[in-house]
Amino acid sequence: MAKAKLILKNGNLLTMSEPECATAIAVDATGRILAVGSDSDVLNLATPSTTIHNLNGRTLIPGFFDCHVHILWLGMNLGHVDLAPPKTKSKEDIIRLLQERHKSQPKLTCIQGSGYDQNILPGAQHLTRYDLDKVSKQLPVRINHASGHAAVVNSKALEMLGFTRNTPNPDGGEIVRDVQGEPTGVLLETASWSHLERILPETTAQSAMEALARANRYLLERGITSASDANTELRAIDWYEQAVAHNHLQVRVNSMVGWAEVMKQMGEGEIPTPRDLQPSHYNIDGHHYHVGQAKLFSDGAITTRTCWLKEPFEGMPNNYGIAMHSEEELREYIMLAHESGWQIATHAIGDRAIDVVLNAYAEAQRRNTRTRPAHRIEHCMLLNPALITRLRRQNVWSVGQPEFIARLGDAYEMALGEERANRLSPYATLERQNVAQAFSSDNPVVPGAPLAGIYAAMVRKTPSGRVLNSAERVSAEMGVYSYTAAPAYATRTHQDRGTLEVGKLADFTLLSADPLTTPTEEWERVQVEATFIEGIPHYGAERI
Repeated sequence: MAKAKLILKNGNLLTMSEPECATAIAVDATGRILAVGSDSDVLNLATPSTTIHNLNGRTLIPGFFDCHVHILWLGMNLGHVDLAPPKTKSKEDIIRLLQERHKSQPKLTCIQGSGYDQNILPGAQHLTRYDLDKVSKQLPVRINHASGHAAVVNSKALEMLGFTRNTPNPDGGEIVRDVQGEPTGVLLETASWSHLERILPETTAQSAMEALARANRYLLERGITSASDANTELRAIDWYEQAVAHNHLQVRVNSMVGWAEVMKQMGEGEIPTPRDLQPSHYNIDGHHYHVGQAKLFSDGAITTRTCWLKEPFEGMPNNYGIAMHSEEELREYIMLAHESGWQIATHAIGDRAIDVVLNAYAEAQRRNTRTRPAHRIEHCMLLNPALITRLRRQNVWSVGQPEFIARLGDAYEMALGEERANRLSPYATLERQNVAQAFSSDNPVVPGAPLAGIYAAMVRKTPSGRVLNSAERVSAEMGVYSYTAAPAYATRTHQDRGTLEVGKLADFTLLSADPLTTPTEEWERVQVEATFIEGIPHYGAERI
């Protein structure tokens, strides 16, 4: 019988499988789980060379899996000016922080900020080009909205982008204009990322490596051992491969490739299958990095008033949001991905967008029946009983982000009104109705700590302390499962991760307290102490 390279004993192991609890775990020389059980049984596998650690009653769980996060974007943002609250409470705070960066790094070619959200500012009004002109009139200035669905730029950036009063809105986006028809500097959806190469420094393999290394550290500190990059560009596949090969990236990555980009770059009749886009260089294996899903966008975000609704936004009778594609184009994209064997993950937040995506998934399955294709709806926020029934009937995953409520809940009520805000993200109802669901973060939209996300799902409190529909609170056990085992099923990687079972990868997270028994009012006692990948502590080794 194989012997153990590592044994962790005297712990409280929440396996998310059978048996539900154990006290010890053994890891073999290949980095896989050799045994899970009682101390006495597992210690029988020890040899004189086995490393043995006493967990002293602390809790070990499967490594957290954030199955919807923007890894490269997160790493890039970690190098920008942080404009998220509580650092910013006013326009003046934002301008001051950007000015400080300009002064401290005079060689910058573009001044960038991230985490900006107009909803937390007095009057909930956007900054404009003229506000950002106070930072610089010679250099482009760009602040990225926390949602990733908008940006504000200064006059120099507008000039470099070529956006004038005569520039038409791009498909799926808007160049916001004032009453005189002049661009205000606020750019929504596709307008916010069009022609960025004109103002931003080029992303090179080297700068991507540095960004991925920053993101890797950030994720490990939060107990995350696997993560899905939620919109990978084709050129970035090679960057991820390099990052893994050069050990900049230990977190296991599953990429959702941007399907609209794939369609635009491929010639007629050249529709790739999942096998065609798998890593092919640097001799890395699919356990560390692989391309898993085709990612699409159907609408925008609530905070930017761009998600696609059946009824207009509160106080905006003519604004139903923005459809990123026509229904016909979205249906065609979904059809081609489905027929090529992809698992499809489509961003849909508004009830109209969710309806359209479910219709397209159903039509694709009618035309080309596949056994449980496990298609997903990312965010899947504004639901009603009919949509929930269809999610279950069509076996479509709902991939939610409970931390949105804790960070953005008040802005949701401003945008949608009380009744619709209370219908957002009904996690408890989805659980009762047997809808497949997993939790994630959409980081860097929110900070993206799984423990914070689980707590948010348990209490559903907005930043002001208001509870957004207490009937949709979930248990700690459901929250932990939705951030460990469920994401593995949602990404079809459950054969080697998601639970603490013999033969699976030895990826786990050590917690300071048991999340299943810690009262919500004492949740701060639950902290990540260490993060293991293949039995190796990549974070917190000194605390084991």
